[in-house]
Amino acid sequence: MNKWMTGTMVVGGLLAAQGAAQAQAQSSVQVYGLLSAGIGYVSDEGNGSRTHALSGTNQNPRIGFRGQEDLGNGTKAVFALENGFNVMTGTASQSGRLFGRQSYVGLSSNDKGTLTLGRQYEAVKDLLGPVVIASNGVHIGDNDNGYNNLRVQNAVKYVSPNISNLSFTGLYGFSENPEDSNRNRVYSMGAGYKVDAFSWAVAYTKMDRPNSPDAPNGAIGNDYGSSLLIFNKSAVKGAGVDSQAIAGTGGFYNVGRTKFGALYTNVRYHYLDQSNLTLQNVDLNVNHKLTEALNLGASYFFTTGKYDVINKTPKWHQVNFQADYFLSKRTDVAITWSYQKAAGDATFARVFGFGASGGKTQSVLIVGMRHYF
Repeated sequence: MNKWMTGTMVVGGLLAAQGAAQAQAQSSVQVYGLLSAGIGYVSDEGNGSRTHALSGTNQNPRIGFRGQEDLGNGTKAVFALENGFNVMTGTASQSGRLFGRQSYVGLSSNDKGTLTLGRQYEAVKDLLGPVVIASNGVHIGDNDNGYNNLRVQNAVKYVSPNISNLSFTGLYGFSENPEDSNRNRVYSMGAGYKVDAFSWAVAYTKMDRPNSPDAPNGAIGNDYGSSLLIFNKSAVKGAGVDSQAIAGTGGFYNVGRTKFGALYTNVRYHYLDQSNLTLQNVDLNVNHKLTEALNLGASYFFTTGKYDVINKTPKWHQVNFQADYFLSKRTDVAITWSYQKAAGDATFARVFGFGASGGKTQSVLIVGMRHYF
């Protein structure tokens, strides 16, 4: 090897090292996550009381990686990879996906907003989900996706910057069916307003032929087949869902140490047998920071449904109470009690995450802990 080649390699190596150092200085990657588990007692689950070891009592467990690279002029490359798992068994959640909670990459600009591509959250979860989470409960069958059981694959998403206290978001999830782009597609949009102690949002999401066998790689995957989503089959013939449309509005108002939340959602299922179900959810909640370590929460929500073909009107009432005590900034323990009553034409109660009751009432007592890292 001659001296010129040797010198070139040395200079090139130094430049590469310098470039890597600069890239490292302008980039950041964070590893984060949480663990949550506990014990739950159910008063009536299939005509008998039950006690369960539970994963995700305070919040669903996860481990993730997120990062950014500064591209200059207020623009960054961003990414997130987030895995969900069961603490009690160590198995992957979200139907066994490696990064089932989130997996996306995109660009973010201070004045132009953020554009991302991948498996992502839709507008109802982003804008209205926080109200449901603050209720320390889930609307029956998570019919409005407030608890985020459904994520959108093959999605392109835009989130605007804050403009006069307003922000906007829009998402489109591709079908990947070359013959019919309407099969297993999703579109979603929403807007949020926040000023001082007040925040409010509106959102809409439409899923066409979710989890269609004709578009298995489309926007909504096999998460849609979860037994927790009790309205994903027609009550007439057990047919699947042709479309699900979710519209809602809600928000918060803070008064000192107390936060008040309210939410209304309207969900319409159109089934493949041409029957329809409309569900309406009303959610009211309050959370009070009694001390720096102790948070108290209470909520009530009401769900009323209407089947058009069988002329049935099921209804459910649910109350939730929680005391959450922080042992440190990263570790807390909580006790939650939920009570649900079926009314109207509803024949069972079913607090989310548990089996249906044999009668028309069900109560659940959960004690659990959570640790962030």
